[in-house]
Amino acid sequence: MAAHLGRLARGAATLGLVAVIALGGPTAASAGPPSDRVAPGATLVTLSGGPSLASTHSSRDGAVIARVRELVNALGVYRPATVCPDDLTVPYVLAFYRAPGDAPYARVSFQLGGCPKATVSQGARVVAPPLGGPHLLTTFTLIRRLIDRPIPTR
Repeated sequence: MAAHLGRLARGAATLGLVAVIALGGPTAASAGPPSDRVAPGATLVTLSGGPSLASTHSSRDGAVIARVRELVNALGVYRPATVCPDDLTVPYVLAFYRAPGDAPYARVSFQLGGCPKATVSQGARVVAPPLGGPHLLTTFTLIRRLIDRPIPTR
């Protein structure tokens, strides 16, 4: 009887793993630690899109880039409490570049209408579950201000 239960447990575990792989569902292992969402190494950060930006805003200030990266990596996982209405606005896109002229190595798409959330991607691969929480809009506003007005140096 114990051997039979052991085979059933192994079979269920295998099926669960196959389901996660087949469906592409996020797992704790694939989400990675928050510090890995946007890796260090950027020399340029840009903010574009959204309903209120007429042009791309950018910063090459190392302190600004580090703070923006820190703010994104500190965002909590998005867990909507209700069904979200459609958000038809253009998202804001924050892009991190290792060098001007390169393709961005990380992007953060901020969807601020409906149920606000942010999605982090590296290339075409989403690297974290959607991010959000009660401080998302405040965090986005701070990021926008940092890029528009660099941190003063002493």
